[in-house]
Amino acid sequence: MTSRRLHVRLAVPACLAVLLTGGLTAGLSGASAAPGDPSGTAAKTAASRTEARAALADAQAVLGGDAAPATDATMTLLRLWQLRGELSGADRAAADRLLARPDDETPGQAWESACTADNCYHWATLGADAVATGDLDGDGVPDYVQTVMEVVDGVRDTYVGAGYRAPKTDAGEGGSTKTDIYLADVGTDSLYGYCTSDAPDPSGSGPWDAWAYCVLDNDYDQDQFPTNTPLENLQVTAAHEYFHAVQFAYDAFEDAWLMEATATWAEDELYDDVDDNLQYLAESPLKKPGQPLDTFNEAGAQYGTWIFFRFLTELSPEAAGGLPTLVRDVWNRADGAAGGPDDYSVQALSHVLGARGSSLPSTFALFATANRAPALWYDEGASYPSTGPGGTLKLSTSRRDSSWVGATLRHLSSVTARFVPGVGLRSSAWKLKVTLDLPDAATDPAAVITVYRRSGSPQVSVVPLSSSGAATRKVAFGSSGVRYVEVTMANAGTRYDCWTSGAYSCQGSSLDDGRKVRVRGQAVK
Repeated sequence: MTSRRLHVRLAVPACLAVLLTGGLTAGLSGASAAPGDPSGTAAKTAASRTEARAALADAQAVLGGDAAPATDATMTLLRLWQLRGELSGADRAAADRLLARPDDETPGQAWESACTADNCYHWATLGADAVATGDLDGDGVPDYVQTVMEVVDGVRDTYVGAGYRAPKTDAGEGGSTKTDIYLADVGTDSLYGYCTSDAPDPSGSGPWDAWAYCVLDNDYDQDQFPTNTPLENLQVTAAHEYFHAVQFAYDAFEDAWLMEATATWAEDELYDDVDDNLQYLAESPLKKPGQPLDTFNEAGAQYGTWIFFRFLTELSPEAAGGLPTLVRDVWNRADGAAGGPDDYSVQALSHVLGARGSSLPSTFALFATANRAPALWYDEGASYPSTGPGGTLKLSTSRRDSSWVGATLRHLSSVTARFVPGVGLRSSAWKLKVTLDLPDAATDPAAVITVYRRSGSPQVSVVPLSSSGAATRKVAFGSSGVRYVEVTMANAGTRYDCWTSGAYSCQGSSLDDGRKVRVRGQAVK
């Protein structure tokens, strides 16, 4: 695995992402904060029979191969497990069948098992799920199964060695209390693999941890999986899905965006050379800075958000057992097992960043800044995509004032204005006077100014804001030494109306959407 370091080093406060709804436009004024704090005492879920039936339909589509390409089997089946207590009669029976293990009385198949110290592996010898029978060492375990055992056991050892909790033991399902791994032809349903649970329904007051069992493909045949080699697909799928089993041991009801983002981050940490997760960056904040960081959607934004955790762990690379400790610490804060803090996703991030002497808003603004030039900020950033600024304004001696330009931002999003020195502004005596008008500081706005010089690294500074969200700063602007200056404005608001079946963190809706930000640039001496 390559070493991870930032090419631009800063002492940074931690942050949470911000989002904008469009590009820069003229004449927007600041916005005031929305009142209210999310309740910490509301029920963990607001389940209804309608939601449960929708979850059942989604699970039927996923396991039938009829779901949208980015639909995740693990999260879909997990949602069904969470809500199955709301179902009855035929619906409950259908849910139980979908959550049943592959070897539960499957017609026309015979199953064998073998266990290692911590996991048990189950494979079919007959039927559609059968694995190849090759067994070079004659020990009765097919070669493919042995490969799976080596990979998955290695994944588990890495996670536990890095200080993560091992998956929770089950009650003897699968023949032992160890974590069960089943091999089945899930590729025929366009799936790489999944983990889910068949634990009893949790009580309405927790705890929220659960055991898991996992299903991986029985061969990763390249006719079904044309990208990467069969071994590479096995490796990244095992790393991703087993991390879900680890997550369930902390909180099987945690926000799904955090589950997917950190599992996608983990697969790249374990198998850095495969780079399968680069495909998700098209839906990430690198390409969509106006999309809330905690978005979970059919396009797969939750997978692309792994880049946020890459940013954080390159910025804070302290490691244990070969893995950065920051993500582990987030899950320790999210721990919903008995006695755990039970933070929801954004709370856990805020606490972990705060413990490292950072603040969520400024860290998120730096994240948004890094995404403007990934090759300069990320260890592997030369292979990452990026997008243009929200607006470009060229100043000259005949137009020295950009006037106010701005945007309306959703929570955990950002927008960037670029100022370019034009005709008559060559001398190093010219400065850019940046005036910011952001929402009240209590709503967690943040801004970063980056001077892109003609030689050397960019000069990056987090801008201190007044209590009203205002600031003025002068930076170098003469075209003899400066290519352009970018001003990144972020809405790092993290207040929610929680546990309302909303689309964002804490299954809620944001109280910080619709924040207006604006900036003005003036060429001065």
